[in-house]
Amino acid sequence: MTSGTVLAFGAHPDDIELGCGGTLIKLAQAGYDVVLVDLTRGELSTRGTVEIRAREAAVAADLVGAAARENLGLPDGDVGSTPEAKRKVAEVIRRFRPGLVLLPHAEDRHPDHGHAGRLTYEGTFLAGLSRYGTALPAFRPQRLASYMCWEPFSPSFIVDVSAQFDRKMAAIRAYESQFSAADPTYPPTRLTSPSALRLIESRMAALGAQIGVPYGEGFLVRGVLAAASPFDLDIHSF
Repeated sequence: MTSGTVLAFGAHPDDIELGCGGTLIKLAQAGYDVVLVDLTRGELSTRGTVEIRAREAAVAADLVGAAARENLGLPDGDVGSTPEAKRKVAEVIRRFRPGLVLLPHAEDRHPDHGHAGRLTYEGTFLAGLSRYGTALPAFRPQRLASYMCWEPFSPSFIVDVSAQFDRKMAAIRAYESQFSAADPTYPPTRLTSPSALRLIESRMAALGAQIGVPYGEGFLVRGVLAAASPFDLDIHSF
């Protein structure tokens, strides 16, 4: 693939859709090749099964408009920067050669989310080292940005996803085992609460309000953003 490829990583199936689904839909609609990479199969989830989650993930990927979805099969509940895990991330980076990588923020209430962010960063860094041995040549993407999981942060930039909001929510609802309380086989969780999807919507509305649009998704980058001119920026100061 080319620099027109976007690679998004998540600890569990549904993390990507929750954190940056609207942005990915927007990029797919603009012609970018969007690839989703789940680090685990979510085997420790209170609700559903690995097989159910895999089917739901496939439906959600179609709604996002993803060109591909992969699962690295790391242990749920024990995501960490092991040599094997970093190698798997580096190999994916080298294989798809993305121009943009989206990863979970490295600080979150769920340990797997934070560990996934750090693992993805470390694996991406290693992918750019020519002496780090894999079957594929070294490659490091031009752009890396973290998306929000449960813990908020002050974003470096916010993407207007107002036009993609309904489709994003449909992709999230594709994970019926996680967000629907209709199946009494499993106990309720915070995600099956009627307020869960409203909280997601309210956060997107709050982010959108910061840039004067109905809905937004926030991202954090290391360092500062460069601009050839202030006129290249869509600044919302008042």
